[in-house]
Parts: sequence; C-alpha cells; structure tokens
Amino acid sequence: MKRMMPWLVLILLAVAGARVSSAQTHLRPQIAVSTPVESPVALESVTVQTDIRGSLAMTAVDMVFYNPNPRILEGELQFPLLDGQRVVGLAMDLNGKLREAVPVDKSRGQAVFEEVTRARIDPALLQVTAGNNYKMRVYPIPARGHKRVVIRYAETLSASGGQRFYRLPLEYAVTLASLELMVQVSDASPKTLRSPAGLGELAFHHTGSFFTARVSRRQFAPRGLLELAVPVTARPQVYTQSISGETYFYAELPVPTIAMPRPLPKVIGLVWDSSGSGAGRDHERELALLDAYFRRARNAEVRLVLLREKSERAASFRVRDGNWHELRAALRQVVYDGATNLGSLSAPGPEVEECLLFSDGISNFGDRRAPIPGVPVYTVSSGTRTDPALLRHLARRSGGRHVDLLAHSPADAARLLLDRVPRIVALTAEGASDLVTASAHPEHGRVLVAGRMHDASATISVAVERTGSRHSPLRVSVGPQTPSSPYAAFMWASMQVAELDGEYWLNRDAIRRIGKTFGVVTRETSLIVLDRIEDYVRFDIRPPEELVPEYERLLATRQQRISTDKRNQIERVAKLFAAKQVWWERTYPKDDRPAQISKQVGPGARDERPSLDAAGRAGVLSAPRPAAAPVPRREDAARMAEARASGEASSAPPASIQLRRWTPDAPYIKRFSAAEAGELYSIYLEERGGYPGSTAFVLDAADQMLDKGQTELGLRVLSNLAEMDLENRHILRVLGYRLLQAGQPRLALPIFERVLELSPEEPQSYRDLGLAHAADHQFQKAVDTLYEVAQRPWHGRFPEIELIALAELNAIAAEAARSGKPVDLSRVDPRLRQNLTLDIRVVATWDADNTDIDLWVTDPNGEKAFYGHRYTYQGGRMSPDYTGGYGPEEFSLRHAKPGRYVVQVNFYGHRQQIVAGATTLQVKFITGFGTAQQQEQLITLRLRDRQEVVTVGEFEIGSPAR
Repeated sequence: MKRMMPWLVLILLAVAGARVSSAQTHLRPQIAVSTPVESPVALESVTVQTDIRGSLAMTAVDMVFYNPNPRILEGELQFPLLDGQRVVGLAMDLNGKLREAVPVDKSRGQAVFEEVTRARIDPALLQVTAGNNYKMRVYPIPARGHKRVVIRYAETLSASGGQRFYRLPLEYAVTLASLELMVQVSDASPKTLRSPAGLGELAFHHTGSFFTARVSRRQFAPRGLLELAVPVTARPQVYTQSISGETYFYAELPVPTIAMPRPLPKVIGLVWDSSGSGAGRDHERELALLDAYFRRARNAEVRLVLLREKSERAASFRVRDGNWHELRAALRQVVYDGATNLGSLSAPGPEVEECLLFSDGISNFGDRRAPIPGVPVYTVSSGTRTDPALLRHLARRSGGRHVDLLAHSPADAARLLLDRVPRIVALTAEGASDLVTASAHPEHGRVLVAGRMHDASATISVAVERTGSRHSPLRVSVGPQTPSSPYAAFMWASMQVAELDGEYWLNRDAIRRIGKTFGVVTRETSLIVLDRIEDYVRFDIRPPEELVPEYERLLATRQQRISTDKRNQIERVAKLFAAKQVWWERTYPKDDRPAQISKQVGPGARDERPSLDAAGRAGVLSAPRPAAAPVPRREDAARMAEARASGEASSAPPASIQLRRWTPDAPYIKRFSAAEAGELYSIYLEERGGYPGSTAFVLDAADQMLDKGQTELGLRVLSNLAEMDLENRHILRVLGYRLLQAGQPRLALPIFERVLELSPEEPQSYRDLGLAHAADHQFQKAVDTLYEVAQRPWHGRFPEIELIALAELNAIAAEAARSGKPVDLSRVDPRLRQNLTLDIRVVATWDADNTDIDLWVTDPNGEKAFYGHRYTYQGGRMSPDYTGGYGPEEFSLRHAKPGRYVVQVNFYGHRQQIVAGATTLQVKFITGFGTAQQQEQLITLRLRDRQEVVTVGEFEIGSPAR
C-alpha cells in the first residue's frame, strides 16, 4: 500500500463579496487542516487585480499557499459567490508557469481529476456546486513547497444615488507576507468609502481612458472591507467582442424609474424554509423585512407553512394594525432540521392571494423541480449559499419578484417587495438575435441586455411597462465603432446560463454547451488544469491554445482505439458471463473437504493482480477446476438437473440469516438506547450541537428513531445528509442506501439520479439507480439501467462489475415475469440472458473511493472464500478484489451445503490523500436469490481502523427437503 496522505480543506471566503450593511459580519477566510497533527497550510501572498467598466467588474485573486508539512497534500478551496458573481477563469502554476484551465463536462472533470490524482499527476478542478457556490480541488500542494492559484470572477455592481459600489473583503485570518492590489476603472475616478486599517485611501491616477490605483504592503494583516463608489454615467454603455467568427454585444441602458406602492393582499401564504440549512440564513434581516411588509399590509391573515423534507402546514395567524407578534414568536421558535424539498411547494390554501417564500432555494430532497403556484410568489434569500436562478425563476414565472437581502440594504429590499416597479415587456432587435436580459425588471435604474450580432450594425429596442402603461422603447445602436471589451461574450453567455438555470433540469444540455464553448463554470461544466498533454488526449479534453497542435496529432490515433474498445466490450462481457455459466453448471461436492487439498492462501497478503489491457481492464479468468473432487452425491445431481432448464431451483434449502447487530461506541448511543420512542427527537436536538457536520451522528440518530417506530422523524433526521455537502456523491450514496433500507425507494430514486448526474464515469452509479428502480417495482427501468453497466467500457479498477449487474438484471427480469409484468429484454444480448439462481448471495458495498475492503465468507468446511481464494471446494465463488473503492464484492453459492456460513469484512486500508473518517459499509445477505423464495437483509456499519475485521452475520442452511 502506498503511504496515505492527509486531506487538506482550504476554505477561502475572501472572494465571496461582502454584505451591504456595515454592521454585518464579513465572511472570514480560513485555512484548516482536518487533523491536529498537521501544521496549517499558510496563505503567503495575495495579489488582487480589478477592472471596472460600467457596471461590470472583473476581479482576479492570485493566491500563493505554502505547505510546511513533510508530505504532499491534496487541497480543496471552497468559496460561495453572491448572486450576480460568476467565475470567469482559473489558472494554476505547473513547473513555474501558469496554465489556464479549460472547460469540461462537470462529471467528466470529476472523474478525470480523481484518475490523474491516483497517478500522482498535477490537476486542478473548479466546479460550481448547488446554487452559486464554487469549490476547487488542487493536487499536489508540495511538501514544504508552494502552490499558486489564480481565480477570476465577474460581477454586476449595485447602484444607488447615482453611484455604483464595488466591495472587496480583505478580511484575512493571517498576516500576509505580501499584498498587492490594483484597481482600474473606466470613465470616472472612484472614491474610497472605506478601507482596511493600514491600507488607506486609494489614490487614482488618470492614464488614457482609465483611472488606476496601486497598493503594495509587506507583512500585512488586512482586516476589513475595501469599498469604492464609482459615478454612474447618464448615457448608455455598449461593448462588443468577437470570438470564433461571432460578435457579441453587452449593453447597459439607463431607465428612469418611479416606484409606486402596490396593494397588498388580505390572505398571505408564508413558506418558511425550516431545513437544516435554514439555520444559516440571516433571520434578523428576514424579520425586519416582514415587519416592513406587515406595517404596510396593516390587517391580514397569514398561513404559515414550514418547508423541510416535505411541506408542513403549521398554523394561521392574524395581523392586526401591523402587529404580528404571535407570528414573529412562532418563527423564532422554529426548529431547523432536515433537507429541503421545494418539490412539495404549493399555495397554502385556495384563498391565498400571494406567497412569500423565505429560502436558499437549494432543493436537495425529493423532486427538485419546484412547481409554480397559481399565485404570485415573492422569493427572499438571506444566505451566502443560495440558488438565485431557481428563486428568480419561481418569482418571474408566478408574477412575483426575487429579493436578495445580501445584495440590498434593508430599505431597498423593502421597496423591492412593497413597490410596483417597471417591467420589461418586449425585447427586439434589427441585426442581432439571441437577446437576453439580466432581469425582468430594470436593476438599479438600468436594463442589462446582451445578444449576438448577425449584421455589422444592429439596433436594440427594449419596451418597459410601468403602472400598466407601455412607454416608448429604449433604443441603442451597436456597430463597428462600438468599443470592445474582453468580457462582452462572457456576459452574454453568463446571462444565457442564468436564464436557463431557472429550469436547470430541462436545460442541462444547453447549459453544458454554452459552458464548454465560453468557459463559463456552470452546474454542467467545470474548469480543469492538467499537467501532461497525454492526459488531455486520454480524456478528450481540448487543452489551452499553446498545446492544441500536439493534442490534435495525438488525438487522431486514440480515436481509432476508442472505437475498437466499444465494439469489443460486449464480446468481452459475453466471455466473462460464459465462464460464470460454466461455474454455475458445474457440480461441486458437498462432503467434507479432503485434507490433501492444497493449503489455502491466507488473506493477510494481497493476491497477484491479472494484467490490464490498454483500457485498464482485466482479462477474462476462468473458474478453476476443483481439486480432487469426488463424485457428486445423488441428491446434488438431482437438484442440478431440476434447475438446469429454467435456471431456477424447484426448492431451496431452509435458510435463516442472523445479523450481528453493529452498535457504534459513541457516547450519545446510551442516551438513545435508554430513551422511550417519544423522547428520541428531543435527545437528538440536544446532542446535535456537539457533532456538527457528522454523518455518523445523523445516521445513528436516524437509525434509533426508525428502529423505534418514529418513521417520520427518522426520515427527517436522515435527510440531513443531503444538506451536509452540496454535491458529495459518497454521502448521497449512503443516504440512498439508508432510504432503501427504510423501505422508501421513492425517496431514494432522486438521490441516486443525482449521484448518476455527478458520477456517470462510475458503474456503481448505474447499478445503485437500477436497484432502486427495482425496489420501487419499476422493473423495466431497472433492467435498462443495469444493462448500462454491462455494455459500457469501464476502468480496470471495477473488475467484473458487469457480471454482478447481469446477475441482478436477470433476477429482476425473473421477478417481473412472476409478477405478470414481463420486461422487454430485446436490448440485452441473448448470450447474457440467464437467471443464475443461488442459495446464498452476499454483496458488500461501501462509500469511499480508493478504499480496500475485503469480503470473507467461511463455509461449514471451515474454508474461507476471499480475494486470494476465490473458488471453494463446495462451489463458492468470490468476485475479484475491489481495491479501488466502493465495491461491490460478491460471494455466490448455487447449492449450499447444510451448516453455518460466517460472513466477515476486513478493512484492509485506503490510498486516499485525505484524512479519511470512518467508511460506511453495507452488507446484503440474500437467500434464494433469483427465485420466488428470495429473502434478504441489509446491515450497515462503519469501519475506521486498518486491518479491522468484523463479523457481520451468518447464514444457517438446513438440509434440503426430500
């Protein structure tokens, strides 16, 4: 095993932007190592360069980190951006030179990063997670060495009183060896409103058409916010950019706006996101907004709905003369717990005239598609991790408006909610197409519009309606004399993605296409940096321009090999399946194993691996012939003959499963175990503060509630796993497995669908989804999804997973036929259609990548089946060893000798370059597999220590009926 390396989590919130109110706490960047034995990685220097043109600001943050530890680290840099901010570029130093990132499909980027990291090669990967939150994975951060990373992001500046405001948080938790700051502004000289102590007022100098300021500090610990005010010009501002033969424009058109109070309803729906993430919202700002709303409404009925993993109608409240103290008290008492299911959103009653939705908009449980209620919905967000696109979509489609409390002062936010504002009702052009606006309403007195030119000159018209009357269109001309900007095309692409993102589930392909073409980081695309040209070729990722000639030369050769691999996949699987059929048809002895059988290899040392082909796949192995096998007993031969025709035994031996209940040793377990069912949730709420972010605590608490009949609360607690990490497929897999274990396949299906979106490069993603469909009795979908595992080429670290999926596919097809709902198997190669029934089947899966867990099964002969001894004397078969993570490892036995079979797992270790926590393991025990008598039980446990061996259960097989 190669030496394990710790996981470094770098959380940099400096680029997140600041909140508007000076009283609001700024986001503090922090760099933490998740183990106390490691020294923290230091942020040594920061260089910030900002370019402001009109309302568009581009900021580049150049960071140099130092790793003082004597080992290489993999790092993760996480940072949320505010609504309107978008990443536009990423670069990382390779051998002393910066290399620009290139766009890639998000799931592809994830798989590529992990693959090249396993090979100890330098990658970097930037992804957007749920909402407008970004994370960048970096490898390696050299031992006692430096790593330089540059992130560039764009934003549209807010405006008020004839000025635009640029805010840059410089709230670092460390003393920087160097801070360099450069700000460049077109048109007018900014004024410094405030700056961190020791930085002082920026001095701008007029050079050409720009005003520029530079600041340099050494051994400086910035503490505070840099805020600049830039005068707003009264004339329209238009920019163009040509890329790949296409010209794009971006325009800002001033709109005179006079807001007027809007009439408020008498019956109001208030949907309050009470999920676990809801605790992180700024509730004081939210309550202040409601106070302004109810002062204006005066008298109304408010119907409160709490939104968690499902919607829950709470109560109705009366507002009298603006007094809403009972409702305020109820909101202050809300318990924030569980996932967010916006799919359960609906208007709280037929009399409701408008809804106020307070939420981050990140739907992570159930149906992610938020329905549009039949009344206007005003969406309100107040956190740094939000999905503004979905919230804007809900508001726009329903006739409401989105209010971001972090982007507006309390007074401005109240005006957005309470006033009737102008609305864009028409957008046309001559000489241009693909028009898009940033909002349905003018923002800060301006309309932002972008499009694609198809003539040399174009005229853009925007019709704005105010208080029911249509005004003369605003017009602007674009032509050869229009000034250019290096960001006009990016702004068009970003605005297009923002428009499509509101219905992300419908527009994934379009979002992916725009993201890859323009280098926009989206939910469907990422930015990646690779070290070697061979890796760009291997994974079919177009590199930066300086590497393109060599890339195209090498790519042509590889394309021929890929076509051959795809053609050969089914042939390879058919050979594997034929070899398994030979094993299944063979008659094995059921007497005691002769002493002269060769000595069994012990499981302490790894077996030799079969060689891999060019695609990283293992060759076909045939089942070994049993040594010195005596003539089979008469009853065994009879049973074989009965089963051979149909592939299903006429009767299975009596069998029972005894699971060794695994009990965690955490201190809270004693409280849970001693409590009555009705006390469990209160104990959970008391204890959870001591275990923030602990998947183990959530799983243990949910198990206690589910075991004691508190199903609804147990599912709520379990759903918190969806909130823990926005897009961690490992945690989501555990959540899906536990939902299946709780008998909730309908809830598990969206989880496994999301895992497949995140990891289509891993066959387990298809297998998990297929089995979830089967648990929900959607047999056709189950068969179709499992067949994807068989027909797609996979990396060699998933040996023979096709056979495991085919065993399940054929068993499901047999179950469907027995239920009177036969499935269509025409897509399945005829050579792969046979239900290989079993007396005993054990399947082990786990949640960690690059982690080696071994399944051991010891039969009544005392013979242990494991990775180094795959075939036993009486016919047991163990699947190949999964040293690369996840499993499944499978033990199969067609005809089981009476007696006891002991099932154990061995946590051999991992090769993760992280400080790994406990690995969650699921072991499924099945008797009568593929028959009408099939029974199964599932046990879940956690393993932490290398070489830890745990007995998880036993089969007791009786003598077959005569």
